[in-house]
Amino acid sequence: MTEYTYNRSPLDVRATLDPLSSAVQEHFGLSYLFPYQRLVVANILEAAEAAGIPICWPAVPGETPPDNLADNTVSDAEQDEMRDRGSVGRQIIILPTGAGKSLCFQLPAMLLAGPTLVIYPILSLMADQERRLQEQGLVPVILRGGQSREERKDIWERLRSGQSRFIIANPEVLLSAGVMENLHTLGIVHVVIDEAHCVSEWGESFRPSYLRIGELINAIRSTADVPLISAFTATASAPVLEKIEHYLFGGQGAHRIIGNPDRSNISFAAQGCILRDLAVRDLLFKHPRPALVFCSSRLGTEKLARYLRNELADREIRFYHAGLSRGEKTEVERWFFHKQQGILIATCAYGMGVDKGDIRTVIHRNCPPSVEAYLQESGRAGRDGLPAKAILLWGPDDEQRLQRAPSGAERIRLAALLDYARNTTACRREALLRLLNYDGPGDSPPSGCCDVCEGRAATKLRETESITSFFQRNRRRYTLIEAAAVLAQAEALHWSEDDAKRVIKYLLTHKTLRNISNRLWKGKLTVGARLPAFPGPHPLQQV
Repeated sequence: MTEYTYNRSPLDVRATLDPLSSAVQEHFGLSYLFPYQRLVVANILEAAEAAGIPICWPAVPGETPPDNLADNTVSDAEQDEMRDRGSVGRQIIILPTGAGKSLCFQLPAMLLAGPTLVIYPILSLMADQERRLQEQGLVPVILRGGQSREERKDIWERLRSGQSRFIIANPEVLLSAGVMENLHTLGIVHVVIDEAHCVSEWGESFRPSYLRIGELINAIRSTADVPLISAFTATASAPVLEKIEHYLFGGQGAHRIIGNPDRSNISFAAQGCILRDLAVRDLLFKHPRPALVFCSSRLGTEKLARYLRNELADREIRFYHAGLSRGEKTEVERWFFHKQQGILIATCAYGMGVDKGDIRTVIHRNCPPSVEAYLQESGRAGRDGLPAKAILLWGPDDEQRLQRAPSGAERIRLAALLDYARNTTACRREALLRLLNYDGPGDSPPSGCCDVCEGRAATKLRETESITSFFQRNRRRYTLIEAAAVLAQAEALHWSEDDAKRVIKYLLTHKTLRNISNRLWKGKLTVGARLPAFPGPHPLQQV
């Protein structure tokens, strides 16, 4: 079995274990993806995974599945996360001319099991894209007016056989009856609209076919989450973006990829914990609002919102996920947008077109699946340019999630984020940017731009010190049940007995605490071996 070593700085991980860089090298001979290319491509691929679209990742040399992956059962929470993460399959990308937007859909097209449809406004752009693809050794097809029956037959055969992965067309030809009928049978997985501002600027005047692209998408849709939709433009005002969302996405909203990934006004931190809800509660006591807390599951957002309302004695706390009705989402979005002291508990579905500039704190209760996802979601903080905080919680259950990850690429992406979280030596902001292949100078970071630079980064789980200190003072005095009852009375902890039992059992499992077998103190607890930063073997060594 190939064994990877993950005890390096996260700055080094992407050099050898970066599936996106491997894919662009294999298919296009390039060694570099710009940061926003990575963000866009990662959104497309994560949404595809959530929709059940197979992805053909390049093989990692010498990799074999680890022995401890016998149980690949996906938990209900993970299924929830997959459903909500599928929402990033609807996105509007604003990139300047020359930023390499074509690669943002060309690379996924080479990895996804199904054709990609690219819609252009004019024939010259269609011809230019065809030429570029052919130069890469790819085989696109172009749908245009005036083609004979034999030409169209050849096109459909090339697409159904898998000989071609790209369809290039304009909206007028796609809306013809014969073309629409065939498109529905091709299993198209990704629809790309280039120069998407034309939807508003041309569609409402002399190109009404642009207003019917949503109708086209519905016609080729085979499931609730397919096809994925990406709209690209170099610039767009707020009214134009709203029109794009209305006509392309039916008012369901879309993620917007805008701006520079280097957010020097955000101070990053990470914290290891066993009791995540309590960690969120304690962070919200200390950090400013408005605050946004990301959870991995829909049920988790609702449970955490109820818990925090009770613990913080605050009614200005609501939840948001893709399972809400459109009316419910709109009401919550409006409420949060105008609240200066609001706390929103949300899945990754939040943020689709909502640009609340004054969010001061973003907390991730659960690790997202990749560095790209984390950077986008943490980037909801401080859009107004003022200081903001982004905090990532990690813990022992991430090891189990990592082991359940079904493929080498998915494990590597999650592993890179966990290495970032556990890092206590390199600046977190620099680590995130390097993991995005961002090697430019960027803005000079302010002093104390992360917990590492401030010297506050903790290597241990946050509950460890309280428990070990307690048992050092009370060796051989309490059983597990007795200790839990005492700890639940400690005002400084605010733990329940169940919380205390959970932490003690975990530390017993990892021999930080131990049961005494001597008959004089049988069943009493004492301190055992010292707890490392992440108990037991490093969870990534067997990936």
